[in-house]
Amino acid sequence: MTESERYLNALLKGNEKITAEIYTKFYRKVSSFILANKGKEEDVEDVFHDALMYLIVAHKKQALKINSFEGYFFTICKNIWKTSLKNKNKQVINNNVLPLHDRDDDLSLLIIQQERRDLYRDAFHKLSSNCKEILGNYFNGMGYQELLEEFSYSTINTIRQRVFKCKTKLISLIKKDRRYNKLK
Repeated sequence: MTESERYLNALLKGNEKITAEIYTKFYRKVSSFILANKGKEEDVEDVFHDALMYLIVAHKKQALKINSFEGYFFTICKNIWKTSLKNKNKQVINNNVLPLHDRDDDLSLLIIQQERRDLYRDAFHKLSSNCKEILGNYFNGMGYQELLEEFSYSTINTIRQRVFKCKTKLISLIKKDRRYNKLK
């Protein structure tokens, strides 16, 4: 049994010893990130708890296959915090009056967003290594001219066609996945 499976199964069973181990191993990293990004200690506690709840709900729904529990968990925490920051910025209304806020709605939205990211990531990993490299650079802001030079294609049109074909393949893989219609 991998570390990820051990942690996920322990969370489902409510194993307090393993849950305490998760806190011991990962709390400091999550705390450092949130405190460095406009958060307070109570925010860290909320985000950490919400991330654990997300894992429980998602794993109950469909058994998660995670290579790195730490990486996956930290990504969930970062996404929860970023969503929380966006919501805080949107909540400030005239005269700084804050509307009532339902954390369950936030968690539901986060679950859907994370499932969409997982679907995208899974489809992306099914692409050829060339497409992954090209699209990875393209999505990270590299322009066609830079791609042309990086991958030694003959013309701009050739690299544009390659990007288009890779994007089309990615979209096709996403739409073929059974999760797609649930997450639309």
